[in-house]
Amino acid sequence: MNTPLLFDIKNLSTEADSLKRLIDMFVMLGETLVTHDIDKNLKISNVDKGFSYKNVNLTFADSQTVTFAIKQTGDIWQVKLNNKLIALRNQDAHKPEAVVQEIAQKIKAGRTAYQKALAKKVNATEVVQSVKQAGLKNTQKMRVASLEEQLKAIEALIVERTAYKTQLEAELAA
Repeated sequence: MNTPLLFDIKNLSTEADSLKRLIDMFVMLGETLVTHDIDKNLKISNVDKGFSYKNVNLTFADSQTVTFAIKQTGDIWQVKLNNKLIALRNQDAHKPEAVVQEIAQKIKAGRTAYQKALAKKVNATEVVQSVKQAGLKNTQKMRVASLEEQLKAIEALIVERTAYKTQLEAELAA
């Protein structure tokens, strides 16, 4: 099936045949798609005299995302995997299966590293949430205020103990 994969950017929707074909190609390669979304507004590129494009976002079952930038001509201009620009060897719009297969391989290759990074991020977020729920404050201003209160309490204790000492010395002298 070497028919070109071209998108009609003016009528691009989640129900477009070209998008359904793209999704089917990922499904045939064993990737489970959870959501797909298309930007409503055209964006203008800062390179190459500012051509217009739309982003097509695909989210897979393992939380990885693929973003395709579709030019007005209907071909894929840019591909991002997990918000990182990736270079593709197969860039020919007349061989979309090769392009999708290369992206699927990159998804599979980066799956464990992505899951580890996601787990670390979730663990860090959970730690921060548990600290907040425990009522612990760690801002510098709060620490300084706490230390100043401790200092005042210690100074008051010193004054009290000094007064007690002088009282005992007076009793001894008497």
